[in-house]
Amino acid sequence: MQYRDARTSAHTGNLGMLKKMREGSAYFIKGVMLIVAITFVGTIFVVWGVKSTPGDLTRRGVVATVAGTEIMVEDYQQALRQQIEVYRQLFGDKLDDKLLESLNVKQQVVEQLVRRLLVLQYAERIGVRVSTEELADEIRRMPAFAGKDGFSRQRYLDILKANRLTPERFEAEMRRTMTERKMEALIRGAVKVSEAEARDAFRQIHRQVTVEVIQFPAGDEGKRLADKVTLALGQGKPFAAAGREANVPAKSFGPFPLDALPKEIPDPEAFRQAVSLLRPGEVSPLVTGQKASYLISLLRQQDPSEAEFERQKEAFRARLLLQKRATVFGDWLRQLRQAARVTVDPDSL
Repeated sequence: MQYRDARTSAHTGNLGMLKKMREGSAYFIKGVMLIVAITFVGTIFVVWGVKSTPGDLTRRGVVATVAGTEIMVEDYQQALRQQIEVYRQLFGDKLDDKLLESLNVKQQVVEQLVRRLLVLQYAERIGVRVSTEELADEIRRMPAFAGKDGFSRQRYLDILKANRLTPERFEAEMRRTMTERKMEALIRGAVKVSEAEARDAFRQIHRQVTVEVIQFPAGDEGKRLADKVTLALGQGKPFAAAGREANVPAKSFGPFPLDALPKEIPDPEAFRQAVSLLRPGEVSPLVTGQKASYLISLLRQQDPSEAEFERQKEAFRARLLLQKRATVFGDWLRQLRQAARVTVDPDSL
């Protein structure tokens, strides 16, 4: 893929071919069906930041600009075809235009391209690069280019030719992909989880709680009943008695851990967050979810034992580290996006 700097003339960043991989004649093997493609992957962590200017971008054949660097329509279309092929392999005959639309594939692809360019621009600013040796080693390890005795220069050239790729273009794309991976690894690798942090998170998730819940219907009627119960609580009435004032009975649940809520609880994430902030004997503010609203009284809680934490410590800490790294990397991407001048042309999608 090539990016063009809008502030200067068109620029191509093709890498010179690695000499030892280009030696020997290149002949075309008829029937070669192996496709070597650089697929842009990643969780969509960011949202559109800057209002686009459709007319100007469309006239120049540009789908987006990121801090002055343009993403061309032809590059977007190529990435879109690759992503559709990924979904075709995943869904088979079930893939149709309606499913593609529901997957929001066009927005996915342009966002992946924007994200990639943001990461590459940051890597360039701080001097993160992929050496020629690293690039050569990566290509040698690719199974697609392996012969009987390991890496085959001839097979490398043949497969690229069969897919209408020059070595320069392929190697430049590989270098960008590896730079992106290296930058992501640096950000994620800086994130650590201490044993104390893991212990605290384990206690929050695995502590056993017993609660009383007054659930209200959605809408204005639910708000009216909630106000009536809240008034009764303010007058010093017990939780269950306050529910009876509004003819809404309180239900008891537990003990149960916060990572395994009873099935009767609607909107589990909102419920979990509300309970985690309570101490025994406290009543939550009105918790409003998508399906219902409710008041929660925390009756009792029991933290997991130290022995239980020790038994699960390593696996739990590893899972927590993965989650924390994903969160930190997502936040970092959002900050890059907010700081960059990003313009997207929806008419080019």
